[in-house]
Amino acid sequence: MQKNRKYFHFYRCAKRLSVLCREPDRSILKSEFKKRELIIMKDTTDKTINRAQKCFIDALLALMVEKPYGEITVSALSERAQYDRRTFYRYFKSRDDILCLYYAGLLHEMAELTSQKGALTPRSFCLAYFEFWQKHTDFLTLLDKHRLLHFLGERQELMIYHHVGHRVQDNLPDTLSETVEFGQYAFYFTQGGLWSALIYWVHTGMKQSPAVLTEHILDTFSEMAKLI
Repeated sequence: MQKNRKYFHFYRCAKRLSVLCREPDRSILKSEFKKRELIIMKDTTDKTINRAQKCFIDALLALMVEKPYGEITVSALSERAQYDRRTFYRYFKSRDDILCLYYAGLLHEMAELTSQKGALTPRSFCLAYFEFWQKHTDFLTLLDKHRLLHFLGERQELMIYHHVGHRVQDNLPDTLSETVEFGQYAFYFTQGGLWSALIYWVHTGMKQSPAVLTEHILDTFSEMAKLI
């Protein structure tokens, strides 16, 4: 009842301001999420990266060392990669697409590391996750320098599901949005926690080993379980 009164008060205030106040259409929100998921999958397809794409990736990473990300133009990328602008637009819409493609390629390595651990368990995945990123601290540092860690953070769940999940676990649905509701929340909770822990690790000097980080994560789950 209290909630209804609050909602009625909000609606009355909105009406006074001539603002249309409606509950969001959940089917539309779900459709938009599905669309975003398919776009990310399409833009980071498993096809082999060709020579031109690799040259643009190398060009972007080199330019990110030299200048702010926002100042890196298509012309500069084309000149450094030694391909014309037409070739750039054949494969990419923006420099962000280059980062996504590079990250997708890196995730194949994460999948390989995870597979090498044997049975997929919380311990084996966490260890593979942190071992993978320990090998790519230069990339993390470069992203942090340009304040781009959020860029991967907004995409990493869907990309990990697509590029790692399907390689290490059989019979997964094609997209994350097709899994059961509990599975979706569990996946986002786990991946979000791992990513936040990774960012904290980056910002505190990357001193702990993957094994220590894994123990911290597992101890966290153990302590949480005691409180339930």
